[in-house]
Amino acid sequence: MSEIPEQKTDESQAPPAWFEWALEHPGRSHYIEANGSRLHLLSWNFEARDKPVLLFVHGFRGHAHWWDFIAPFFAERYRVIALDLSGMGDSAQRASYGPHTLADDVIAVAEWLDTPRLIAIGHSYGGSRVLRACADRPELFERLIIIDSYVVFSDQEAVREPAKIRGDREYPDIESAVARFRLLPQQPDAIPCLVEHVARHSVRATATGVRWKFDVNLPPGGAREADGEQLLARIKRPVAYVFGERSVVVTPAMAHRIVNHLTDARGPIAIPDGHHHLMFDQPIALISTLRALLA
Repeated sequence: MSEIPEQKTDESQAPPAWFEWALEHPGRSHYIEANGSRLHLLSWNFEARDKPVLLFVHGFRGHAHWWDFIAPFFAERYRVIALDLSGMGDSAQRASYGPHTLADDVIAVAEWLDTPRLIAIGHSYGGSRVLRACADRPELFERLIIIDSYVVFSDQEAVREPAKIRGDREYPDIESAVARFRLLPQQPDAIPCLVEHVARHSVRATATGVRWKFDVNLPPGGAREADGEQLLARIKRPVAYVFGERSVVVTPAMAHRIVNHLTDARGPIAIPDGHHHLMFDQPIALISTLRALLA
């Protein structure tokens, strides 16, 4: 999420019934202490201790509420958790962020859940953190589903990122901030009510207005490591890989390269006409794909 030129959306589109149903089943907030900081989680059906756990992990500068209209569709069969990574959402900001800090957040939540039946689902940067967490602590995970995430291979040039994340502007009220909310990369065909819902959960109140929740001191681009071959080779759990057919982040060639470096992979599975942020333009297709993979 960042401030970029306005995208066109169909503002006349009424919220679909499935979206309204999902919001009638909101997640419950939890806070845990992890690695010297405080992490925020949302849960659905958390009390059902006999069920396996789904752990959803959002992308860079996102937050757990990106899953508000996805997670409820899995709560009948699973205990569902959505995590706010450090420096994002309602989790605490850190004094500094090392190359493994946010993967360690995923590990900390997996340890806290303390279950042998944990399936982690990560989108974009969250998927790369899930992969790294599983490579480091495979015993914590049963399997993974990765959604339009990329890793950096040793023969790739580093992605140029700004020295500092834009986003420290203060707005007079929440409506002004929501009007400026943009997905990055830009997302054609995003369903307006979904974007607005996420935007409203992306700001925090200050004494004089509102600001974006994410920490502007997060490392640009998330400090991705150029060790894709070694990382993927270390993952010994089954991985299903899903990507958007029209994604500008993950090309079909990149998706196949990632899958080919995994020991036990399913896919890549392309969601037709889908862009990078699949939950915003192809939410039903994404839910259906995840259900099929979990069946």
